[in-house]
Amino acid sequence: MSYRRLRSAVATREAIEAIPPDAREQRAKHLVTRERGQRLAAAQAAVAAALVANERALASVPAAEAGLKAARAKLDEVEREVAAAAPAA
Repeated sequence: MSYRRLRSAVATREAIEAIPPDAREQRAKHLVTRERGQRLAAAQAAVAAALVANERALASVPAAEAGLKAARAKLDEVEREVAAAAPAA
């Protein structure tokens, strides 16, 4: 640790020690409450993003089902064509 950083750390420690214990405890509670609030907001944002992604996924299901149905129909058509051509060959 450089001298300047050490001096800064010591000054910070001295400033914290100069704060009355009640004020320090109140500040610590404030910081904990603020951190919890930030975690809560982040969790709420994550849930909101997951809900949006879920809604998008659910909205795409009918289109995916229609695409699958069309692909199966095409496969059935080609399989019938191949089966019809096999005995002739």
